[in-house]
This record gives sequence, C-alpha cells and structure tokens, in this order.
Amino acid sequence: MSKRLKIYGERNTNTNYLSKLIALNIEAQEIAGVVPNWVSKIQGVIPGREWVKDLYFKHSHSENLGWKHTKVHPLDSDSNAFSEIANVGFITITKNPYSWLLSLYKKPYHQYYDDKPEFEEFLTSPWKTLGRDSVEKTCVTPIELWNVKNRSYLDMGDVKYINTTTEDIFLSPDKLISKICETFSVERKSQEFLNYERSTKNSGKNSNWYKNYYLNEEWAKEISSDAINIINEHIDVKLMDIYNYDKR
Repeated sequence: MSKRLKIYGERNTNTNYLSKLIALNIEAQEIAGVVPNWVSKIQGVIPGREWVKDLYFKHSHSENLGWKHTKVHPLDSDSNAFSEIANVGFITITKNPYSWLLSLYKKPYHQYYDDKPEFEEFLTSPWKTLGRDSVEKTCVTPIELWNVKNRSYLDMGDVKYINTTTEDIFLSPDKLISKICETFSVERKSQEFLNYERSTKNSGKNSNWYKNYYLNEEWAKEISSDAINIINEHIDVKLMDIYNYDKR
C-alpha cells in the first residue's frame, strides 16, 4: 500500500496547489521536492549560487528522488537507490505549452537578466539550466525545456504513476484526488473534498481566478501571433497531442 507520494512538474504548473490538496485530503506523506530551510538559508547568503541547491539534491537523491522540477529519468522499483520506491506513488503535472511559456516569461525562475527580453525573443533565447534540472545541455530554449521535461514524464519506468495536467487539476480537483487514492491505494481523510482556495503565490488571486484564467484560456489574450508562430515552429506537436493540447 502506497503511503508516500512524489510530485514532478515544471515551474508554474501548480505543484504547490496539488501539494496543498494532498495535504488536505489524503492520508499520505508527500516526499519533499524542494530544499529544506537550512539549505535555502545558506544559498541566501550567496545569491545566485544555485550550485548550493544542486549539491544538496545530488547527495540526497536516495532520500527524496530529486527536485520536483527535474527532468525525470526512468525509475526502477528494484533499485537500491530508494529502499521503499515500490511503495511510492508518482504524479507528474504538465501545462499547456503556450500558457506555460507565458508564465515562465513572467516569472523566469533562476535566470538573472541585465535586460529582460521581449516575450518573442525570450522564446528562442538560451535558458540556462541548473544541475538539478538533470538536463544534459547546459543551455536550452524555454520551448525545448517544455519538450524535454514533459517527454520524460511518459516513461517513468517500473513504478506506479499518474500523468495529469494543470488544466485537469482546475477542472476537477476532487476527481484527481479520487484517482490518486484509487491508483495508489491510499485513504481519503474525509468523504468531503476540501479545496485550497487561496493562491500559493499571489494573495490577490484565488483558485477561482486561476480556474477561469486557464480553463477559459484568458492567457491567450496576452500572446501575440508572432509568439504563437515561434512556439509552433519549435514545439513537439506529437507530445502536445499525447497531453490533449491543440496547436493554436
């Protein structure tokens, strides 16, 4: 019976929201996907030195199975790297590439710009990956980053896992909680579903705001036709089809 859950998903895919839902509704422990506070304090003394967090995940992988935003490598339930991996349920989150790229542009985590480029330039500019991204190239474009990370979620290896999307979480969070419980044989804390209404990052927004923004594709108003053309030229369309996203 699975008693631990591990979430993987790129930045801005609502990993924090799903963590809140699990904590409120499921009798299971989530395996940490970010560094503990003491590591953040060390890194805070030397801003921009991301290698501090990279080093932590390199040496603690057997305990936490990596950064939650990492590229996932196939996992083996017989591996000695994680003694109880067979009792872990894995969940990946994918987000519509168009809206995800816009979100990443607005919050370009771990990038340090002298002058932030326009969105169209951003799409084809190098994205400097971190060691904990576990991506072979040191620099990729943001579009290629979506391709690489979300392709990795389709082959998790010999473990139980669920692929979900940001949009499906907002569409029916209760349904996802039920699916997690059924797939991984974990119990609900209560028959009544509890939602997490507040934003995990923006105090001026709530779950209803995000639900409208993503399910009604309000974000599309912020993307130019030139940006759409650039994305279409480089995005993995077959991968989009697998996740049920339409090419715009």
